Amino acid sequence: MSTADKNKREKERFVALSFCRADMLFELNDTHHIEFAAGATPGLLGKKPEDMAQTRFTDYIHEQDHKLLKELFVTASNKGRLDDVTLYMKSPSGKKIRTILSGYRVPDFHNHFFLAIKVDLSKPTLGKIDTPERDDETNLMETESFSQVASERVTSFIHAGGDAQVSMVKVNHLDKLLDTVGATDKKKLLGEIGKVLNDNSIGGDTASRIDKDSFSFAHSDKVDTLAINAQIEALAAQIHPDGDMVQAISSTLDVDGAGMSEDQVARALIHTMQKFCENKGSVRESALSDVLSGMMTNTVKNVGFIKDVSKSMDLDIFFMPINDLKRGYVHHFEGLVRFKGEHKDESPFHMICLAEEVGIICDLDMAIVKKSIERVHHFRQQSFLPPVAINLSGASLSNDVFMHSLHKMLKDAPEMSGHLMFEITESARIEDLPKVNKILQSIRKMKFEVCLDDFGAGAASFDYLNGLDVDVVKFDGPVVKRAYQTEKGGDLLRAMSRMCHDLNIHTVAEMVEDKAMADHMQACGIDFGQGWHFGKPHPDPLQYSRNFAPVNKVRMGTK
Repeated sequence: MSTADKNKREKERFVALSFCRADMLFELNDTHHIEFAAGATPGLLGKKPEDMAQTRFTDYIHEQDHKLLKELFVTASNKGRLDDVTLYMKSPSGKKIRTILSGYRVPDFHNHFFLAIKVDLSKPTLGKIDTPERDDETNLMETESFSQVASERVTSFIHAGGDAQVSMVKVNHLDKLLDTVGATDKKKLLGEIGKVLNDNSIGGDTASRIDKDSFSFAHSDKVDTLAINAQIEALAAQIHPDGDMVQAISSTLDVDGAGMSEDQVARALIHTMQKFCENKGSVRESALSDVLSGMMTNTVKNVGFIKDVSKSMDLDIFFMPINDLKRGYVHHFEGLVRFKGEHKDESPFHMICLAEEVGIICDLDMAIVKKSIERVHHFRQQSFLPPVAINLSGASLSNDVFMHSLHKMLKDAPEMSGHLMFEITESARIEDLPKVNKILQSIRKMKFEVCLDDFGAGAASFDYLNGLDVDVVKFDGPVVKRAYQTEKGGDLLRAMSRMCHDLNIHTVAEMVEDKAMADHMQACGIDFGQGWHFGKPHPDPLQYSRNFAPVNKVRMGTK
């Protein structure tokens, strides 16, 4: 074999190896024009690799990410590489394709960038426009859209070697000025404030309007927030003589990592900002920075606490009875996590939400499952114990590693079948219903029953019921209360209960507070009730043994 043939063969081998984690490969010159392309470009981008030579790489990126790409390349020039950056490419029809991009600059090849790009199917954005919700007056993102986009872009910016921050800008007396000026000037001022924040944000479009006079934006640490404040004040002064009273005050969140991954750092920043926006109340402007900084410190501390608890399993499980409405006995329990130490007397709700938002819920869920199994073993050695339902987040159900570990754990513990159930919480986080349903059915075949929580909380509940084959649905507390308080609510609950029974699915009503409410739920056709009328969560489920069924073999399938 000639030297040329050997070199060609080696090149082909390296390209083939690269495709182990990529769908497309690119070599870009110093002007970011394509020198070489390979892979699934015809199907994804509408062009053959050979036809892409000397075209601009930017031409294949969705318009919303053009500025972001430019910033990433500038930032990566210092680090020399890009690690798992999220970027949206553009299909021939202009639709967004979510991709994960990695690459590095190679000095031996004229400092060209070599990129490996993989289509990311973890989120259902392939082939459809995913448009953020926007504030009409400023064209800035609504807070929920900002939370999703900002966490993704901050992560990408960090992966490219940059230092990202999130700042809040409080514009004092803006509301008074807007009441003074005319509609045209109001629209102009708000639009220009939005433009200033967007222009200085990561990707040129990562800013949000929190309320009438408060804004937030994600940006590089190179951005001078004091200069941003001055620009906003100058805009107000130009609009109206009274604009001099406007004062912009900014507070910036930053974090050194605290043992978190880049993705977790980004999520923690956004989580802190969102929580502040929800509860800022009447915080004095002078205390804004201290409050935000304190909340960020608390977020990092709580993330560390959750990670430690997930490793040590140093937590408690409390058991809340769920009773048969017709016969009165405890049909099964819901196992509820309770934390120890300084969080002993707190509701675990905030910690669980934080774990979900920061992306560490899988570890916490696994610790809860293991601890629940341990406690069920303990009490079953003492006496008969009805089945115990363990909560699983939709995010955990969508995680391949978590579900593989859970499946193996259950397979290795056949003695627990019929004694454990799994209750799906936060079902909105399930991104691939058919895939999750397939795994759930394998669990059900091992005789571990599955319950869908918070049913009726939104129209999407019926999509989850249609996509997931389950044994039980638990009606959301507000649905139950409306059914008790209004005739229309009762009629709706009866109709949903009949639908579930027609599908051979049992029903639970939560937040049942007294006997009258329990009787009403039974009249609506509900099978089981949960609430303080039947008992509060307790660390020892055997305290409810007087209400256990006389026949010590209770199955969900028996009415």
